[in-house]
Amino acid sequence: MNSSIVRYRWVDIAKGLAILSVVLLHINYQFYDSEYLPLSTLLGELWHVPVFFLLGGFFLKEERLLQPVSFIKGKIKSLYRLLLYFYIPAVLLHNLLLNIGFYSQSFSYGGKFVTAYSVGKTLKELLLAVCLAGREPILGAMWFVYVLFMALCGLSIISWIVNRMVKRSEYKEWVRCLVLLCFCIVSCTLTNLFDFTIPRFNNTLTAMWLIYCGYILKNRLKLQFCNKYVCVMALFVIYHIATISGGVSLNSNKYNDVLTLTVSSVMALYVVCYFSKKIENSHIGHLLSKCGKDSFYIMGLHFLGFKIGSCILSLFGVNTDLASLTAPAGKSFLLLVYYWIFAIVFSLAFMALFRKVKTFFTFRKTDN
Repeated sequence: MNSSIVRYRWVDIAKGLAILSVVLLHINYQFYDSEYLPLSTLLGELWHVPVFFLLGGFFLKEERLLQPVSFIKGKIKSLYRLLLYFYIPAVLLHNLLLNIGFYSQSFSYGGKFVTAYSVGKTLKELLLAVCLAGREPILGAMWFVYVLFMALCGLSIISWIVNRMVKRSEYKEWVRCLVLLCFCIVSCTLTNLFDFTIPRFNNTLTAMWLIYCGYILKNRLKLQFCNKYVCVMALFVIYHIATISGGVSLNSNKYNDVLTLTVSSVMALYVVCYFSKKIENSHIGHLLSKCGKDSFYIMGLHFLGFKIGSCILSLFGVNTDLASLTAPAGKSFLLLVYYWIFAIVFSLAFMALFRKVKTFFTFRKTDN
């Protein structure tokens, strides 16, 4: 098997593990929690989003980072355009989602209440989506993609500026590292000490640092993620940080400090990648790889999957809160498993069907 295929497979598996954790913890379930076993923190609150950002730096190329115009154009095609494919329909369908009960005007979505959109409000929300400020509840998890896009663009611009301003090549990397670290420290300080957080700005500075760390680990340090003793050490560090510091919330840029965030994220990355490599040729590895390849779409569709799952439950007399953004599993472990599996399968099936329809019409257009 080609080494590049193996490399991409274990990275896809790592992404698959992270997106499964994201979906799991978007289910409103009462996980066991104690001082010595903070289960939800260990299952992902501490690491799933940071690991995604670290993985985002794995296959960055220095020569591309140093050409911000072409780099950003590429990210517009691969990330920004896909975001609009989700956000524009979601905004246009806002009133329909409200009318069928997927939204409720009495329900708080991230501290905000929804209302019906007028024509003017719809145009405003479309403009906000285009300007990287879309906030449609059904796509709540897509804040990550907005931030990822802006962080990648910012990293490219900073890399270009540092390369132009720093003449001695042996200092360039140190200066770039220092700049990105300082930005992350400023971001964390503003959020924690001054309670000043600009949505999708503060956490973009944090994301740039994490993406850069992933880039350094994979491309400069050539980390292989194959030492079992390092993996065991990383597990101990993760447990220690989880019990002492708790989880992180990069959506609101909430974490204790940059050092703890960096250490816990890198340790979690090592563990995830170590086990991803171990199972890359197994059946479960194949399934996780599929989830990883489509993690963008699972991110965008799993909230809708929760609601479709609730609609199906209602057909069997199981009534849940349809307007809830997270899946209302409560204390039921069966509902937890149901929503988790259903949201993932729904997202993958939706995209498989969409691709078949797209291929069909593409062939029809070609034939004509």
